[in-house]
Amino acid sequence: MAEEEKKHKEEPIIIKKKKAHHGHAAHGGSWKVAYADFVTAMMAFFIVMWILGQSEQIRQMVSSYFKDPGAFNFLTGKRTVPIKIDIFEHEETGKGKDKQQFVFFLPPEQQDTLAEKVSDKLRKQAAMDSVKAVERVKSIAEEIKNLFSESSIQNPNLKKLMNYIQFEFTKEGLRIELIESSESVFFEIGSARLKPEAKELLKLLAQEIGKLPNYVEVEGHTDSRQYSKTSTYTNWELSADRANAARKVLEENGLWEGQIIKVTGFADKKLKNPENPFDLSNRRVTLLVKNISTEEILRNYTK
Repeated sequence: MAEEEKKHKEEPIIIKKKKAHHGHAAHGGSWKVAYADFVTAMMAFFIVMWILGQSEQIRQMVSSYFKDPGAFNFLTGKRTVPIKIDIFEHEETGKGKDKQQFVFFLPPEQQDTLAEKVSDKLRKQAAMDSVKAVERVKSIAEEIKNLFSESSIQNPNLKKLMNYIQFEFTKEGLRIELIESSESVFFEIGSARLKPEAKELLKLLAQEIGKLPNYVEVEGHTDSRQYSKTSTYTNWELSADRANAARKVLEENGLWEGQIIKVTGFADKKLKNPENPFDLSNRRVTLLVKNISTEEILRNYTK
């Protein structure tokens, strides 16, 4: 026992000390943040370069989105309200002129019955604003004519089409009629296929009409010439298909989402020249830019 204790005391005690390493410390995840910032910056750069390479129309649409994202449909990317334009100027005592922006109206079929108890002053103001809305549509019509004249210099094919477009103001609103001729300037004969120059014309129309808060109806009309009795395709289908083809081009090139509220094919039931049912002028597509009534404006005031 004594020998074991003596042996144990004689064993050396070894103390091991680890030397501190002075190499590079672990990077962690900081490099990931820097890399993400770099990728984001590059993405923004390429988006800017892409925008600069696009047409003026696309650049304006992108600009409009960033100015007012809520005005566009999240899924389709289309504008859901008209472009805001100051067209009304109201004068109030002691306040001078206060510009009011035109607002978005419900389609007629979605409106409730207006309350009868509306002040005379408010009704009078609504009537004045309704007149100003009509004047705005008239000014857009002039802008469209000027735009066609300028565009026809660069595109001679548009100049030819100008001879077959008619503008007419009615109690319903502005009617823009695209009237066919013996040469079938807008559609291929007997079909709803739009010609390239007709598409360009509709694009110009869409860009201007899309600035208005007015709703639009599209109508298709034919003359009284019938398809063969064995054909299952009739003037009803042709007029409706042509109206729908025009609707598609308009919505894709400037009209805000929901601006077109009706697309109708009338066949030969609403002839432009009833004295001659076979007159070529009866073949047409009509865009009706509807007037905004006093009742609609009053409804907006009383919301």
